[in-house]
Amino acid sequence: MAFGEDYLRTVGQIGNFTREVTGVSVIDSYFGPMKLSQEKLKGRWRPEKLLEEIDSLIERAKDIDKELRRIAITSDLESLRVVVKWLSGENIPYAQLVEGIFGVAPRNFGQNEIRKAQGAVEDASVVLKGSGVSEKIQRWEAESKISGDMLKKMIDTEIVERTNEVTKLFEAHIFKHLPAKVENKGIIYKTVTGEPWSGYNYYQGDYTSVNVFNIDMPFRRHRLMWTIWHECEHHIANLFKEKYYRKNKSLDLSALLLHTKRCVIDEGTADCTRNFLGLQVDEKYSQLIESLSSLRSMINLNVAYMLNVENVDDQTAAEYVAAEAYMPIEDSRKTLLFSKPLTANGKPNFFKPYTYTYFFGRRDYVLPTFQKAKKKDKLKEFFQTLYLNPYSRSTATWKTAFSGI
Repeated sequence: MAFGEDYLRTVGQIGNFTREVTGVSVIDSYFGPMKLSQEKLKGRWRPEKLLEEIDSLIERAKDIDKELRRIAITSDLESLRVVVKWLSGENIPYAQLVEGIFGVAPRNFGQNEIRKAQGAVEDASVVLKGSGVSEKIQRWEAESKISGDMLKKMIDTEIVERTNEVTKLFEAHIFKHLPAKVENKGIIYKTVTGEPWSGYNYYQGDYTSVNVFNIDMPFRRHRLMWTIWHECEHHIANLFKEKYYRKNKSLDLSALLLHTKRCVIDEGTADCTRNFLGLQVDEKYSQLIESLSSLRSMINLNVAYMLNVENVDDQTAAEYVAAEAYMPIEDSRKTLLFSKPLTANGKPNFFKPYTYTYFFGRRDYVLPTFQKAKKKDKLKEFFQTLYLNPYSRSTATWKTAFSGI
């Protein structure tokens, strides 16, 4: 049987397995043949069978001619092998789990690094009134807080308007470097509750998305705008992936996967939208917003390490976030949900290793390469590689794909 069909059957079975164990499928979006979708697959493979099929596909992938495609697919399968072992009960230390899936080595940021980041926030907070960094920031954020009811009302008005503006900026700043346009049937916005994340792009296929905001999570105006930009980029990137699949009949691209090394690049790219498009929420507070975001990203990574390696309790972790990230304790508790070892219903938390994708994808891969391309007047090459070659979007292929920048 053809490699592509066997690949889809295997990842579909893995998707059913991860959904049964955690409630979340490793297949984030699917727009391939319906007969090969995970919902249509008959029977359920045991973990041993999943691992056998993964190893078989890795061996067969050696025959793929195109280097980047071969490396990307092989790397995806190696990541999925780690996921299956983890969720089948193998005791994999957290650091090995994260590195095995994403190729990123988790670590604690030391006190000197945290203090340096806090110093940047303190310097930038001079634009705020009051005394005491934490007090000033919490008051400022309280003034721009967006309630769940308010967010619901914004869905069909301001959020749609901001999305249209960002889409036009993509056309002006990025699409101008590409030889052909991509079909875009738009984004529908919804709100949800009970999720561990703030926003999510559910790509639907047929060049459409449903972007979702979790109104359980605290939103401030600057954070809302960043989330809109981030999820909009995911939509744009997925449009190009679907176009590539339909043009080249690459079945492997019709199943967009979580928990592979591509996620590091996808999240890092989405977090660089503001850099690509020159976006600012508020020029007066831009330095404060950037420095505060960087600090909180570091704190979030530290708390993920604390929860999963040091096994600290929730209260200790929440107090750490509140004190070090200048955040109300009730908001700090909510930030733990993404990285806790278990969900509220006692299942393994599918997302617990995922938090490392954003910070390292942006800092170590996408942003420095973009800045280098900009400096060397190679933005055309950068954007064409990033959006027209989906196999470039992996930490396993990144260095090779962008070697000409």
